[in-house]
Amino acid sequence: MKLGLRSFTPVEVALLRISISFLVLSPFVIYHIRTIPKDKWKWLALAGIFGNGIPAFMFALGLSRINSSLAGIINSTSPLFTMIVGTLFFSISFKKESVWGIFIGLIGTVYLIVFGSTGKGDTDYLYVLFPLIGSICYGFSSNIIKLKLKELKPIVVTGGALMCMAPFTIAAVFIMEVPQKIISSPLNQESFLYVCVLATMSTSLAVLIFNYLIKQTTVLFASSVTYLVPMFAMAFGFIKGEALSLHYFLGMAIIVGGVWLTGKSTAK
Repeated sequence: MKLGLRSFTPVEVALLRISISFLVLSPFVIYHIRTIPKDKWKWLALAGIFGNGIPAFMFALGLSRINSSLAGIINSTSPLFTMIVGTLFFSISFKKESVWGIFIGLIGTVYLIVFGSTGKGDTDYLYVLFPLIGSICYGFSSNIIKLKLKELKPIVVTGGALMCMAPFTIAAVFIMEVPQKIISSPLNQESFLYVCVLATMSTSLAVLIFNYLIKQTTVLFASSVTYLVPMFAMAFGFIKGEALSLHYFLGMAIIVGGVWLTGKSTAK
């Protein structure tokens, strides 16, 4: 995503990501489309909006002004928001340990928001807020998939959710003349290749695996895979020249402590 932003605006990156992801999965969607009950389409649309649409724009916007390490750590709060959303909107109850885990994790997030960039408290708060909104959306999407779409195959959920947005995003790509921009320079073409990798690996494949985990396990366990995101985000960010401070590791340790405590408890 960060490399795609060298040539494209956050909106263009998000539109390309969603569009390409759908095109990759479209053969499977077309094959299974007749098996989708009519009453499931509204939930697929909501899963697409909260699981793919809004986060794609929010994370791209955030990464235009913050580094990938911090964005990855913020993404790791998704399990905490999955629990909060499940409790408030889907009547799922959790044990006391889970509540304490939520608060500890949020403390870690606030710590990173304040000190994440340089350790001097100069993080761009507005742009940190964008990936945080994306993580909250993941909380809604995970619960919708587990509770409202559990009868559908993961490939149907993944492709169907993208299908609900793809006509709009593909149209926007052409209206904004993004194809012309892609072919206008070698740098743009290289950035486009990175966006293709993002769409194929981080959306098509990763979301498919994530939806499979939700179907086979609990929504909390599935969302816990995001705990690994900060480590990879920091590693790749470091390779690309981003500085790391002690505050990253302290903040991540607090978040991991919170989610560990949360993971000890299962829904009643």
